[in-house]
Amino acid sequence: MPCYARGLRRTLGYALALMLLCSFTLAQSVSVSYAPGVDFSKYHTYKWVEVAGQPHDPTLDAQIKQSFDSQLAAKGLTKAVESADLDVDYQAALTKAEKWEVYEDWSDTGFGPSRMPQRRKVVIDVGTLVFDMYDTPEKALVWTGTVKKTVDVKASAKDRQKNLDKAAKQLFANYPPH
Repeated sequence: MPCYARGLRRTLGYALALMLLCSFTLAQSVSVSYAPGVDFSKYHTYKWVEVAGQPHDPTLDAQIKQSFDSQLAAKGLTKAVESADLDVDYQAALTKAEKWEVYEDWSDTGFGPSRMPQRRKVVIDVGTLVFDMYDTPEKALVWTGTVKKTVDVKASAKDRQKNLDKAAKQLFANYPPH
């Protein structure tokens, strides 16, 4: 085998390895959860509600809402201004956020001091987007989805919109749940 062919083969091997590595590190991770027993066919309208404490970037806010409005419309839901069947919101982690969450461990069925509140550290990765749907009359969370590696504030507006559109489409791929 000629020397230049071995060099080309090695270069192509490195390029392929790099492409595979990039596809794994840039892939969006999607998870969805919903309340069991909810009849999603009863929902026809939605309205946006604000989440307190979220950093507000009007351009990013408009891009996120545009992506989700498009997917919600494709699923047969109509955006409302006043009253609606569903209240929807999102939260975006634009910087690395850490917080402690307090919870009770109910896996121990004993009584007494063993059932004390526990603490765990929850780390929200930069670029994570969480979308929630609440049954408006019941004031209950009925559907939630999380997409990691979605929001890149350093990306161009065009690239960011493309990434948000992809994320919203993946998130609603199996909505409504069966």
